[in-house]
Amino acid sequence: MIGILCEDVEKIVVQEFFELFKTPWEYFVEGRSYDVVISTQNKKIDVITNLLIVYSSKKVWFDSLEGITVCSELKNLSVEAEGKELPIYGNILSFKGTGEPLVMIKGNSEVVGFKIDSSKGKIVRVGYDLIEEVTFLLSVGQPIENAYIPTLEIHIMMLRNWILDAGIPLVEIPPVPTGYNFIACLTHDVDFLGISKHKLDHTMWGFIYRASVVSLFNVLKGRLSLKRLILNWKAVFSLPFVYLGFCKDFWIQFGKFLEIEKDLKSTFFLIPFKNRAGKRVSSQHPERRATRYDITDMREWVDTLIRFGYEIGVHGIDAWHSYEKAKEEFKQVFEVIKKSEIGIRMHWLCFNQCSPEVLENASFCYDSTFGYNETVGYLAGTTQVFRPFGVRNLLELPLHIQDMALFSSKRLGLTEDQAWRLSEDMFNNLSVYGGVLTILWHMRSLAPERLWGDFYVRLLEELRVRRAWIGTALQVVEWFRRRRALSFREACFDGNKLRLSFTYDGKEPDSNLKLRIHLPRLEGSSLSEGRRNYVDIPWNGEREVELSF
Repeated sequence: MIGILCEDVEKIVVQEFFELFKTPWEYFVEGRSYDVVISTQNKKIDVITNLLIVYSSKKVWFDSLEGITVCSELKNLSVEAEGKELPIYGNILSFKGTGEPLVMIKGNSEVVGFKIDSSKGKIVRVGYDLIEEVTFLLSVGQPIENAYIPTLEIHIMMLRNWILDAGIPLVEIPPVPTGYNFIACLTHDVDFLGISKHKLDHTMWGFIYRASVVSLFNVLKGRLSLKRLILNWKAVFSLPFVYLGFCKDFWIQFGKFLEIEKDLKSTFFLIPFKNRAGKRVSSQHPERRATRYDITDMREWVDTLIRFGYEIGVHGIDAWHSYEKAKEEFKQVFEVIKKSEIGIRMHWLCFNQCSPEVLENASFCYDSTFGYNETVGYLAGTTQVFRPFGVRNLLELPLHIQDMALFSSKRLGLTEDQAWRLSEDMFNNLSVYGGVLTILWHMRSLAPERLWGDFYVRLLEELRVRRAWIGTALQVVEWFRRRRALSFREACFDGNKLRLSFTYDGKEPDSNLKLRIHLPRLEGSSLSEGRRNYVDIPWNGEREVELSF
């Protein structure tokens, strides 16, 4: 059991951190013995523990007691630990000539974290505030330059490794369903319901220019195949016939998604009200945020998607900042789909720190806006669904990969080979940390002038090969909600036996939850020798479990 010493104001962050690092813990009780004690406060107290971990960017009582020399105070730098880069967004304290280095300032030899053996047992001293870092990641999010780093997952990994390196076994409920390697969530924002609704406006002229002129230049630069150029030009020449109703509207791609996703299911986020650009939009040309359709224009397609097991969510306009508008948008979609469990992703990813509370009060059960427009990666530093601060029930499904960020010339502007290498890095992270990869593929991205359908099909094939469990946004959120509902009441390692007791306050127990039992690294083995030993055991719903290993 881990005992946590923290300030009262930090408890809400501690609770969320241990929903992500799902291992037995409790707030420190004086006089009680713990396998591990983690302290984030400057309060002298006697602890009975095998391992004490102290996080603080300030000098604490413990430093003088152990003769630890503070070297310098730094801020907003990257550190290195176990071969990984870790951005630190708050204050950093470095130390001089003490113990075995664990964490170093990137690019020099200054020590930020180390371990020592003292009369009180094994001690790890870390010169930054873990709680401050978690707070920043889950509320503000990482800057674009660190987007590719799953920072919060690395914090969890480092803490887990320090515990195991101290010879202490550990049990957790990993963010990975039984029988799979990770989770994937396929989503589609529907910003346009056909090009036929756009006559002689900026959308139509922009399409013609990109499909004809830009496509030709991309062929000359080797960025587009001749086959795709022909498809784009063919679409341009067919426009008059699309407007006259003689040709199919090639921007309506619901049927194509049903065809290529086959047995997989995804979530379509639909606009609730047409001709509304929304308020408080600071981007260039905010008037272009208004759409020419809303959900009432596509009732037949909505019924078809629901019948085939797809999910319909809200592609919100003003819900991110206005409770009244949020309720109105919720009601509009509810009256069409007749389902009360509705999620939302904001159009253009508009969001602020007050948005989660506004959306929860308007009855949304999850949001999936927390991601980047300009790039792909981990805005919250995590691969996991989390609960934003200030709400009780709403969960955040972070967005990781979107087509426009990958391929648009105004964003990353990658070739397909470059985009694939970046996507592979994210797949590899999921294989290490678990969690969910949320993918956004806009509906018109299968059509001319984008023609990004082949890349999307390749992503789906890779998800199958890597044994990802693929669900709708609501299904994924509900899986994490059931994981959150399962908590350790007691955990006791006794020799080669482990006794566990649980509390569960969710819906029917999920048979896809599992227990992961980590055995500590053998003394003298190197970090490269397989790193860890662990065994996964499906949780069968029992509240009392005894295991031998």
